[in-house]
Amino acid sequence: MGMPVQRLTPERRRELTRTALVEAAAEVFARRGFEGASLEEIAEVAGFTRGAIYSNFGSKEDLLLAVVERHNQALLDAFADTFDRQADASQEEWSGSAALLWRDLIRGDPTLTPLNLEFRLYALRNPPFRKRLVEVQRQYVSRIADFIDRISNTLGLRLKISAADLAEITNAATLGLTELASVDVEQAERYDRLVEQFFRLMMEATIEATPASSSSKKRRG
Repeated sequence: MGMPVQRLTPERRRELTRTALVEAAAEVFARRGFEGASLEEIAEVAGFTRGAIYSNFGSKEDLLLAVVERHNQALLDAFADTFDRQADASQEEWSGSAALLWRDLIRGDPTLTPLNLEFRLYALRNPPFRKRLVEVQRQYVSRIADFIDRISNTLGLRLKISAADLAEITNAATLGLTELASVDVEQAERYDRLVEQFFRLMMEATIEATPASSSSKKRRG
């Protein structure tokens, strides 16, 4: 006898609907641009009606911001998972792992660079939306800084610059390298090496071990 099928709660059904709409929007925005994308096409790709978009997001701009936040959360989750699995790794190993994540998650997704450029161009041309995007970006960088602080505290490391500044530099550099690699695809392997070198240089320039770091490492419970 088979297992009974668990019925979806309204909350879970709404969550699945939102996820499908955001994933469809990311695909359509990247392919057609924000202005060229229609809500009808996004809804069709997701398997819903246009009304589902308005009931879940309210507007196309809200949907675009949801795409940005989903992308940011996926990157943060991936780096956190890597850290949890490699908390005892050396700085050399960490730079390699960070570069592999960049290659697999950022450069490996062909929609990310068009999306990044699209929502920034739209923000530059639409001041009200720019204010909303700036807030989302600042929250994202703040969360990167919190993650850097977490790594430093766990590994017993001391930063030579603030975690906030390091987060800003890392975010800006990886975005720039991603855009260059997306255009000059013949040099993909070279950009992979450049990103690994960037992470290694940043760690060497901004992080120094404290006396306690070699003998004890604080762990989160």
